[in-house]
Amino acid sequence: MKNENDFKGTLSLSAVAGWSGRLAESLSAGDVHVSATKLATGLRYLVPETQIYIGFYRADVPPIIIDFDGRDEWNEGYTDGKYLLDPTYDQFVARSESVCLSPKEMFPPDFRKSDYYLSYYRPYGMVDEICYLLYLEHDLACYVSLMRLADKPAFSTTEYRRLEAVLPAVEAAAQHFWALLDRQDNEEQDRSFQLHQILSTAYRRFGGDSLSDREKEVTNLLLKGLPPKSVGRMLGIAPGTVRNHIKRIYVKLDVRSQAELLALFFETLDEAVTHRAET
Repeated sequence: MKNENDFKGTLSLSAVAGWSGRLAESLSAGDVHVSATKLATGLRYLVPETQIYIGFYRADVPPIIIDFDGRDEWNEGYTDGKYLLDPTYDQFVARSESVCLSPKEMFPPDFRKSDYYLSYYRPYGMVDEICYLLYLEHDLACYVSLMRLADKPAFSTTEYRRLEAVLPAVEAAAQHFWALLDRQDNEEQDRSFQLHQILSTAYRRFGGDSLSDREKEVTNLLLKGLPPKSVGRMLGIAPGTVRNHIKRIYVKLDVRSQAELLALFFETLDEAVTHRAET
């Protein structure tokens, strides 16, 4: 698609026509994957050269991913537990009203220096992200994540304001997606609820009885990608105290870095799900 945007703030008439036309096609589509594809195409008229992911967060069950462009590496394993550490999922849990999140709102301080970012975000080349959280109910929200990859410029303030301005239209598309999705039968809903319970319980219990309550708090923040300095700010403790906690955590869990801690956590999730499947 040809980039006809004026990055000083003004959209060309052809870009406006492209956005509005694809939005109309999205809202009239009878298939959720076609509808999502049309919306993504329309959004790229507003913010070109953007990778887009769409899905739904729900309380007490894993997310639903709409793979409208085919299975993507970014989504691999996401519903198996990675979502529990995603800053966007934290925002879903903490909020209740639709919002277009800027990068500063989405990520904790120094997030891009964390091992979680280095392990999960950077390998895919993500350098910037803006995300819609669109609440259809208090415990149900559609996420529309727009990413810029390594060879593309970061989002400008103008682009963020442009996306913020069309939030009501994107929210209407999200409502259409949800209406198109097949309603799950009770058995499938039960399986999804049980999976979330297994994953969230494994997350809460990670480290078992070997960690003190404070060490568990530090561990949970490390898993979410916060570097030690930010952990100290979040918990109101001195940097030296944080470092001492981290040393003890690493010894008790037999790891040597935040990256190894993250790998151990995902192994724990896999074991919990496997154990459940075998019982």
